[in-house]
Amino acid sequence: MGESVKPVGEVHVLGQSRVWPAIAIPGVILVVMIVVKVVFDLLNWTVLAFGAASIIVAATRLRNAVFADDLGLLVRDRSGLRRSYAWDEIERMGWDDAGMMWGSSLAVYPRGGPYDVPGPNTSINVGRIWHPGRRRSVDPMPELLTRHGIKGLFDQ
Repeated sequence: MGESVKPVGEVHVLGQSRVWPAIAIPGVILVVMIVVKVVFDLLNWTVLAFGAASIIVAATRLRNAVFADDLGLLVRDRSGLRRSYAWDEIERMGWDDAGMMWGSSLAVYPRGGPYDVPGPNTSINVGRIWHPGRRRSVDPMPELLTRHGIKGLFDQ
């Protein structure tokens, strides 16, 4: 895999995985399913499969985070810290929620021609995290978008 990079200048945390609810909630569901199986000899395989899949997804995104520094976006995942997109390469960006079980990802629409993929008409999911941590009093995303002249996901 790629070599880890060092952040440049001021670093903002845009999103970071929260693991305890990601593992605790499905874990409790799985324990309840096991108790129901033992007591009533009844097992719902669909709930069991979704619970196990949810724990696996959470475990794979254990250390994931998305940061912003003076040069652009940084993504931390299992392979380390890597540089994603520079600020001047981004047309629009914002969080794309994948639902309760699967977390969120930062969708980036890079600058380019109308037929480039990914490009201004097609996004790429940059950093996948398991539900962002509790929102801080100040979300750095709007200020960063304004400072670098980037549109939000739903801006025209």
